[in-house]
Amino acid sequence: MSRKILLGAENIQQLSWGANNGCEAASLLEGLHYQHHALNMSYGQFLLDMPISSNANPYEGFGGSPFKNQPGDFEAIFVRPLMRWGSRYGRLQNLSGANPSWLYDAVGRGNPVVTFVTVHFEEPQWEDYPFGRVPVNNHAVLLDGIADGQVHVSDPIDGTYWLSSDKFERIYLARRMAIAVFQ
Repeated sequence: MSRKILLGAENIQQLSWGANNGCEAASLLEGLHYQHHALNMSYGQFLLDMPISSNANPYEGFGGSPFKNQPGDFEAIFVRPLMRWGSRYGRLQNLSGANPSWLYDAVGRGNPVVTFVTVHFEEPQWEDYPFGRVPVNNHAVLLDGIADGQVHVSDPIDGTYWLSSDKFERIYLARRMAIAVFQ
């Protein structure tokens, strides 16, 4: 990265809406709004439209409730159901499995990227569930800036900030889950 790009996507603070577990929807809506999609949708309305998995499997829909922790549930929604839902509002591309450079290229072309990381970019804390092994400190942020040795994110818990690309990549590469949001 030899250039500095900051898209300046909005920041939706999920906790101010009472959504302890709504990071994927917040990050996606930030990207959709940036691309001028779903502008009439508030975060609260967006959450109420989110598909919920009947068996709390984030590979099928949102597992549990974005508003409260439920024992045994994994309150998250992963890439495929998030793509199916989000595609109703705007153009998305699954970048899961991509090297970080692909994510940076998307941002360089003006397309923010929902990335699955961990809360506060801490090391993943893995646990087993009926649907597989996942980090219980799962989190999603919107990647909306790049610079030499740094990336910028709009984080639904911690706000907007720059962090080292090394730290971002280490946590992103633990799962390689991402969605680009297009105009």
